[in-house]
Amino acid sequence: MVIRSTCSKCGIAIKLDFGNLTKEEALAVAERLDNEPRECPGQHMELSGLGRLWRAEDAIHRLYDLGEGEEAEPIESDEEFVSRIVAEGKEVFDGGLNTVPGLGLPSIHDLKNLDHIGFGNFQSDSHVFLRRDSPRGTRFYVREQRGGNPS
Repeated sequence: MVIRSTCSKCGIAIKLDFGNLTKEEALAVAERLDNEPRECPGQHMELSGLGRLWRAEDAIHRLYDLGEGEEAEPIESDEEFVSRIVAEGKEVFDGGLNTVPGLGLPSIHDLKNLDHIGFGNFQSDSHVFLRRDSPRGTRFYVREQRGGNPS
């Protein structure tokens, strides 16, 4: 089962999927979320973890005690994710795992003279390479001209 929550720091909506865990097992997972450094999908890093920021204990209460959960939806594949971005007319670069070899994406690692600008984003003299993580957690990059005009 899945329960929706939001990050109290950045406001991004998240879904917590506890699968077939019991309430006690889910609470143990929430505790681990608070004890391990993690990056929020809202692109901030928390060294003390995310369980409190994601209101995980409240989400578990709503899921197990109030029955507010929903069935998990199928997760979009990397190929579907990249194809959707390409259909928007954007140029996509592979982040190094090459999970969609059939699409022949260029690798971000083959580009020279890129500067890291934070949160996994890069820039060259003429472009920025913005990190786009797939729903499966695979890292891709979208190339845009500096100044915000898509290439």
